[in-house]
Amino acid sequence: MSAALLGAAVLCCCSSSSVAGAFLGGFIPGTPQFIAKKMKKMIQTIITGDAKPVDCENLYKYTKETKGTSAAESAVQSLSENEKTIIERVYDIGRGVAPEKICDKSAIDSAIKLFKNIQEAPEGAHIPRFCNDLKDFSNEDKSERMPIYYWDESKKEFIRDREYMKNAFDGKSGPEFQEPIIAKCMEAGVNIR
Repeated sequence: MSAALLGAAVLCCCSSSSVAGAFLGGFIPGTPQFIAKKMKKMIQTIITGDAKPVDCENLYKYTKETKGTSAAESAVQSLSENEKTIIERVYDIGRGVAPEKICDKSAIDSAIKLFKNIQEAPEGAHIPRFCNDLKDFSNEDKSERMPIYYWDESKKEFIRDREYMKNAFDGKSGPEFQEPIIAKCMEAGVNIR
């Protein structure tokens, strides 16, 4: 009889310790440890994969799904400042654009390419096609909201849209950058304003 009781006690202790280990190890869904572990993994995928749209979409959807729960609030407290910033940026962007567009830089990169084609065109080059494409592009973008943050691969962080553009053009932005391009397009007979 005592062997049976000893066996039951051992089983009970092993069972309890495995449950505690699963809880503390983040293996039980819905616990702060599980949520933190999953968020950290998603954030690491964004950092190492240079913020692919699908990775940002997944983090946004998971954050939206868990937001407001006490477990999620507790989980976020265990994240580093950088991890918290990445979640905040993804969530902020996701509230303004479709989830699949959160880390999609194709539109802004296309605009940068068009600007560079015009900017770097040699004197006398035929640029109306680039100017018309840029004009069409800016007309299309008015109907769709663009993200305010973009992933900077070199810094491994989200930066503001104007900083992203500025980095693409060697620190130039605003009128000092736009006016020469507008003038080149006007010379080519295309008003891009």
